[in-house]
Parts: sequence; structure tokens; C-alpha cells
Amino acid sequence: MAPRFDVTSGYAPSGAAKIYFESAGTGRNLIFAHAGISDSRMWDPQFESFAERFRVVRYDHRGFGKSKLTDEPYALADDLLNVLRHLSVAKTALVGCSMGGTAAIDFALEHPEMVAALVLVGSGVSGLNDPKELSAEAIKHWIELIGLVQKGDVERAREMDAKYWIDGPSRDAAKVAPVYRDRARELHRENFSIERFTRQEEPLKPPAIGRLCEITAPTLVVIGDSDSEDLLRLAERFAVEIPNARLATISNAAHLPSLEHPDEFNRIVSDFLDSGS
Repeated sequence: MAPRFDVTSGYAPSGAAKIYFESAGTGRNLIFAHAGISDSRMWDPQFESFAERFRVVRYDHRGFGKSKLTDEPYALADDLLNVLRHLSVAKTALVGCSMGGTAAIDFALEHPEMVAALVLVGSGVSGLNDPKELSAEAIKHWIELIGLVQKGDVERAREMDAKYWIDGPSRDAAKVAPVYRDRARELHRENFSIERFTRQEEPLKPPAIGRLCEITAPTLVVIGDSDSEDLLRLAERFAVEIPNARLATISNAAHLPSLEHPDEFNRIVSDFLDSGS
């Protein structure tokens, strides 16, 4: 079926990188930043739906999708800023999943005047790197994953990572819809890169973890009930420490609830944005 809206695509310059984006619709600005296990196509169920009432933009982080990783220091929040400047967006609602949520939080702290509303989906946060703040489950996962990466066992590393994030660390696989799993695994496979493990972005200083109370935008925190223990706990922390934040939990969902349960996700986000946030 042909899309109901004209889609504009292109590349926004950001340092030596070129950040791929797509835009559709008119109205209030709404930007989608994807998770580190996918690319901007994870927002397929949202892109056209929200373009009925918003000017929707989605983009690929550098090193994902059509945006190439370059050999230079970078910050994902700066890439986001450069996409917005390229598209002449002065203020927008931001929806960020996982690492996209981390970038959105950093951006909201650095450019509060540009953020009308913030939606954090299974989001991380900069500065959360103290092993004492991580669960045994997460530490075990990362030690085993890095070990496989160091051995060059890409296939086993990819499979382990996909199981953890797409099915969920402890969810019964029988509860996962095959259509969702197949699509999520396809996006994961196409974006799993060993190279990214050797290149880390420049951290926000001071990091966001101790500055959540400084976020001024109305905030919706969305989490799947089968996501990792650490992100479930972090979502609750966001809801407590970010002023004017509310928490929504989606049942039988792991790290990509927008892709796994799009109708419910779209309703929750739409209600939030329509409420005046």
C-alpha cells in the first residue's frame, strides 16, 4: 500500500557524519530516536500514524541504518541537535527508546527550550555505569557478551543480545508473537556491529543520572514489563525524580514495546501529547 503522506528524506551534516532522516506530515513537531538494537525503521508503526497530526521525523543514529560511523569524537545529543537545525525545528516533542532515550535526556538537559515534551521508552541514562547500581543479571549479560565479542564470535554474540532484548531476559518465548520477533530480529541483525563496541560517544558532563530533577519538559516514561530488571527499576526512578513525569507499563512487552504492541503504545503516547503533556 502506498503511503498516505509524502515522505521527505535526506542527510543532516553532523561533524564528519551524515545523519539520515525521514520526515512526513504537518503540525507540531515530533521526533523519534531509535534503540541501539535497531534503526529508525523500528518506528514504522508510529511514523505514518502520527504523521496524520504531527510533523514526524525519524533518523538513524550514526553507525546504524543509513548513517555511517565516522572516526571522530561525537555525542548523540549533538547529532540530534544537528538534525533539528537542518530541518529548522525550533521546538519539538521527543520520543526516545533505549540509547535514543539516553540521547533525548541529554538533549533535554542541554537544550530545554527546544523540548516541548519527552517520552522515554525503555530508556537508559548517561552516567549510570557504577557496577553497584547494576543487577547481577545485567552484569552477567554484559560480561558474557563482551567475552564473545573479544573472541570474534559475532554470531553467538548477536544471538545472545537478541534474546536478551527482543524476547526479554526471563520471558517465556511462547509469549512472544512470531511476527514481532521476526521483524525485531531482522532489524537487530542488520544493525549489530562489533565496531560500535570499540567507539563510545563523548559523555555528558556532568552526566544526566544526577540531574534528572533539572528536566523541565513534561515527561512520559514507558516500559515493557518484560524488559531488563535494571531498566524497569530505572523507569521507576525516572517517574520519581523527573518533575511532572508519569509512568506507563505495557504488559507482555520487552525492550521495543512500540514495535511489539503498537496500537497500545500509540494510544498511550497520543493521549499524553494531547493532554497538553
